[in-house]
Amino acid sequence: MLTLKNVSYSIGEKDILKDVDINFEKGNIYILTGPNGGGKTSLGKAITGLFKIDNGQIIYKGEDITNKSITDRSNLGISYGFQAPIHFKGLSVKDILKLSSKRDDFEYLSSLLSRVGLCAKEYLERDLDESLSGGEIKRIEIASVLAKEKTEL
Repeated sequence: MLTLKNVSYSIGEKDILKDVDINFEKGNIYILTGPNGGGKTSLGKAITGLFKIDNGQIIYKGEDITNKSITDRSNLGISYGFQAPIHFKGLSVKDILKLSSKRDDFEYLSSLLSRVGLCAKEYLERDLDESLSGGEIKRIEIASVLAKEKTEL
C-alpha cells in the first residue's frame, strides 16, 4: 500500500534519512520507535510531502507520489498529525469536521466521532479549546483526517 524505496533526506552534510526501505501493508498498524533525532518525524514529513526527499521513491497504492504536492497527497488520504494539534478558538468540533468533510449531516459527523471512540452527543457542539484533553483533541484530529473520503484506518 505504501512503499519507500531508498529514501534519503539530508540537511547540509547531515544525513537525516539514508536509503530507507519500508513496505507498509494495508490493514496493519505500524509503530516507529527510536531515539530522539533518529528520523521518525522526518520520515513522516517526507511521506506527507512536508519535506522533499533528496533521493528515492515513495509509492502509494502503486502510484509514484514522490513529486506530488502536499495537497495532492492529502487528496489521496495521506495526512500528518502533529504532536501538539492546533487549537481553533471559536470553532466547535462540528465546525472542524464540516470543514474537513464538506458534509453537515448529523449521522455522518457522528460516525466520524464514533470511529475514534467519542460520543457525538457529548462532543459535536463543544468548542475546540483548552477544555478538551490532549487525547480528546488528538481523536478529533484523527476524525477530521478520516473525514477525507479516501482516508483509511
